[in-house]
Amino acid sequence: MSKDIRRYLVILELLENEDLVTTKQIELEQRKQGLGFSTSTLSRDYIFLVDIGFKIHLDNSKGYSLEIENTEEFAFLTNLFKRIALSNLLNKSITLKKETHKYLALDDTSLVKNFQYFDIILEAIKNRKEISFQHHSFYHTDRKEPKTHTIKPHLLKEYQNRWYVVGEVEEGFRVFGLDRVAYLKVLDNKPFKNKTEEANQKLSHTVGLNFSDHDPTKMVLRFDSSQKPYLESLKLHRSQKEVVEDSSDFYTIQLFVSYNFELKQQLLKYGSLVEVVEPGFVREDIQNEIEKALKVYKK
Repeated sequence: MSKDIRRYLVILELLENEDLVTTKQIELEQRKQGLGFSTSTLSRDYIFLVDIGFKIHLDNSKGYSLEIENTEEFAFLTNLFKRIALSNLLNKSITLKKETHKYLALDDTSLVKNFQYFDIILEAIKNRKEISFQHHSFYHTDRKEPKTHTIKPHLLKEYQNRWYVVGEVEEGFRVFGLDRVAYLKVLDNKPFKNKTEEANQKLSHTVGLNFSDHDPTKMVLRFDSSQKPYLESLKLHRSQKEVVEDSSDFYTIQLFVSYNFELKQQLLKYGSLVEVVEPGFVREDIQNEIEKALKVYKK
């Protein structure tokens, strides 16, 4: 694993959990992880982290502090470092001893497919070039052949171990799974207006990838208390906040989201362990779906 990435993660983890972190704290934690330490290296690491967007303040007499709220894409950047660190670890485990891979259990449902298109699409987004491709839809089951699409790509998004390209067509934004893309071409068009920020904004109130006709709204969900540690470690949505109630039998959360098919699936999988408190139209929709499922078993 890159020692640079490991040092960054040590610093960021300390800053995330402490209001003020001293140089001595960073030194102790880095030495504990076998990284060694020098003030000149720490100074370079500090400058690098600030340059890429982390709002870290240095008070030479006290230490370092981090403004998480004002650091754009804090979760994304730290997640990216962790991905790089894991990738380096996996690479090391395979290259040192061929049999090491026997001790790794990878998720078979994770689709590692068509990654040759990843770099091509990323470059097309950066250069604001349209792309065309054939796409096999899971939704339009009546289609016997893939459909050809031409889009203005704005964003590559990961969801549930799959990668998708978010692009613009005449009707608006659409999402296409890379695992179902074929015959991709980059077109020699004039650069189009970049709408990556708009695409991100549309997805910011969305669970999953389905754009919704519903406006973002407050949603209150009451879970059995047994689900609390799972929901705290893997949130349904980044807007998730705990709602404190008198009873310890429940764990209640509030979301600010647009109701869509993927959120509906997420709620249904909890069965009797969750109750939709509000809004009323979501509560009614989930109730209707449960009643339909019950009829299947009563046949």
